[in-house]
Amino acid sequence: MDFYDTVLPKIGIALDVAMYLTIPVYVVILTVLIKNRKDETLGSAFFSLMTSVGIADALKILIFAFGPKLASYGWVPQWFFLFGDNYARWYNVLNMLCSGVQIVGALAIAFNRFTAYILPLKHVQIWEGSRGKRLVWLCIILQWLAGLAGALPLLHPAVGFRTVLNFNSRDNRSVYLLWRDRWDDAYNRITLYPMKIPIGIIIFILYLIIFGVALAKQTRGSAASTVKEVLALKMAVVGLLSTCGLFIYIVIIVISEQIDLQSSIFFFFFNAGNNLFAAVHHYALLIFSKSFRERCNTMLFGKTKLLGGGTTSSSSAFGNFIVTTSRA
Repeated sequence: MDFYDTVLPKIGIALDVAMYLTIPVYVVILTVLIKNRKDETLGSAFFSLMTSVGIADALKILIFAFGPKLASYGWVPQWFFLFGDNYARWYNVLNMLCSGVQIVGALAIAFNRFTAYILPLKHVQIWEGSRGKRLVWLCIILQWLAGLAGALPLLHPAVGFRTVLNFNSRDNRSVYLLWRDRWDDAYNRITLYPMKIPIGIIIFILYLIIFGVALAKQTRGSAASTVKEVLALKMAVVGLLSTCGLFIYIVIIVISEQIDLQSSIFFFFFNAGNNLFAAVHHYALLIFSKSFRERCNTMLFGKTKLLGGGTTSSSSAFGNFIVTTSRA
């Protein structure tokens, strides 16, 4: 078990650094999305939903950074005890809020992508025009209401939290932000099983259908497959990758309730799942959407191509696929 105690924390730190580096990327991405919200392309339903999820992703990263991450480093333990048990409470409240927004938002994006590729004619009817705008706002409102529904009960005094020193750490300065009286187990049964697991399964199935249909078309058509069909397969891979973060998070929670996992193993996969789920969506947007990169280039560097305005044919075409299948 020494391997897990020494190697996994180091890998975890590398993942943490990657997550922290995502913060300035999110600042750029959200600025571009909000600034161009009335643009013909970036004002579409897909990009509007991405904006809402991106806000939750960025907040989740900051909450993690100033919550359990900073607590585990043991740099300023006095900061946490300045607020006492309320620090643990408010961390969990904000964490639940953002988690609810993320997962419901991911479901909305998956459904948007599903209709864009599988039901293109219905996609236009559902997501375009005034009806589409109302649907987008409904999805965004439901995202944040779902987050509030999961977070607000944690403010009740009956739900207890603890902010305590981790005396098993080397310097006795690390801090734990804990639940009292196994309230975390009870809350997982209320929110994880009825909501997060079913939604996660639906998201996975939607992307799997897109992936399977695109692959079947490419196999049957071979070289005659259209660019959109080939690149839809790549889009499905990106979607599945982001879903894997949610999948890892759910699986490790469920397993930890069934068996007594070593803490280093649990926290490694728990944090890896959260990191992946919070960061993948908009990195994929920045990498694969040429139109979006052009907006970033214009905002940051004028008309230069420092962010890859001149892309390879595959990534450029994939960006065009995202744009052409996400209008509304």
